Amino acid sequence: MTLMRRPVRALSALLCAMALAGAFTVVGAGAASASSILRVGCGRDSYPTIGAAVGAAASGETIIVCPGTYHEDVVVSKALSIVGVGHPVIDATGQDNGVHVLASGSNIQGFTVKNAIGEGILVGLVTAPISHVTISRNTVRHNDLGNPDGGNLSDSPYPQCNAANNIPGDCGEGIHLANAFDSTVVSNTVDGNSGGILLSDDTGQTYGNLVAFNNVYRNIFDCGVTIASHLPEVFGGGVHDNKIIGNRVTGNGVAGQGGGVLLATGVPGNVPGIPGTGGAVYSNLVQGNYLAGNGLGGVTLHSHAPGEDLNGNTVIGNTIGTNNLDPDLDFVGFGSQFFDGETTGVLVAAASNVTITIKGNLIFNNVIGVWLGQAGGATITAVGTAANRFVNVKNPVVTVS
Repeated sequence: MTLMRRPVRALSALLCAMALAGAFTVVGAGAASASSILRVGCGRDSYPTIGAAVGAAASGETIIVCPGTYHEDVVVSKALSIVGVGHPVIDATGQDNGVHVLASGSNIQGFTVKNAIGEGILVGLVTAPISHVTISRNTVRHNDLGNPDGGNLSDSPYPQCNAANNIPGDCGEGIHLANAFDSTVVSNTVDGNSGGILLSDDTGQTYGNLVAFNNVYRNIFDCGVTIASHLPEVFGGGVHDNKIIGNRVTGNGVAGQGGGVLLATGVPGNVPGIPGTGGAVYSNLVQGNYLAGNGLGGVTLHSHAPGEDLNGNTVIGNTIGTNNLDPDLDFVGFGSQFFDGETTGVLVAAASNVTITIKGNLIFNNVIGVWLGQAGGATITAVGTAANRFVNVKNPVVTVS
């Protein structure tokens, strides 16, 4: 990496504004103090790596990163605001992640993050919950590389890539929140990863998060936005009360069975007679998104076994174009009628009883507007389906059982 002789103009303006406000002291590589700004790659006396600045910073401080390419896996172990000026690149080739946030109250803004084995940006995936993290204005591209064909692995050096608990080898996604709450993923570009943005409960509940105004496209092996439960409620799992608002989600999952926005629980469901032992994805809001050209339905809900909780999710006010280009095969074991081979706006397939609200959406240029597959004797109660606008849709609502 070549260190710059002087800060770029944007950095100078930013530091000047902060100095006028009297809030910060600029600090180089020799020291760090309370309420200071540390600099990386900005010339003489700045830190050579982001990790070095993180190690020197005190909780609550700001790190400014100047343009350049930084070959590292940045582990954020204290509450810091790390801001890229001029979109510096974190190239995580050979690393588990580009950025791994382990501290509540952190902010990651303005980077290009690429080439990680697992996630480009990972928040959590530890036993202690993480909260009030902001991931904004980043480009997260060409990550999730540890299992390029999505097969079952058992020997990956990054454990998340290995198949476990009915998850067939999933290294992550471009951006991943796990055991995280009250956090924000906003105005990012997420493209060319295996999958786009993932909210999961692998080590604890993920709830109350906002995923908004992101451009999520061409993540061809998985979904654009995935809301998935892998940990039974009785063991502290659940992904709930998250808001997916105003995103543009296009061209995802076309080579690997991925929807625009997927809400799903894995198998098995409840242990007979023991409630809460199934997965839980409930009371999430999907609103105001543009969803088109994805492999599965623009919005897809999957409940694979009895006793899983996918109730109270709301799909409202979205613009949903042609989707289900790589038709959904997950439920063909229940009978041939559970294969929807047509283009479809919203697809709900459930082997447990589900209540979902689907209303106020514009669904256009599909053979099927809303497809409801009631598998294994389950009942789907879809509220508001008549209150959608269907344009160039042959069959507005199809129900099979």
